[in-house]
Amino acid sequence: MDFKITDSAKEKLKNIEDHQILLLEFDRGSCDVVNNIYQIQVINKRPCGPNEKLITGDGIEFMVNLHFEDVYENQLVIDYVNGSFVFKNKNQIFNNRIGLHVIREN
Repeated sequence: MDFKITDSAKEKLKNIEDHQILLLEFDRGSCDVVNNIYQIQVINKRPCGPNEKLITGDGIEFMVNLHFEDVYENQLVIDYVNGSFVFKNKNQIFNNRIGLHVIREN
């Protein structure tokens, strides 16, 4: 997968700690296939579930759905513009209002 993270997005993601990972989880209630990620979740590292895998974009590791690449046509750029993350590729903007949410686990 051609997976890139812009410098502005890297700046917002740089404080992820060693025991944490970024989770891109599809909203199963959404009927729109490509616009169904509304937040990047910061969670404690854990093993991948049966429908998850790890992918790396520009040295940043993400936990994603097994079919993540197919949904984004094997190309994704994560950018940060005007206070939100933007998911896009060379053909379209998928979602331009994605937030960052830290999940506090005990």
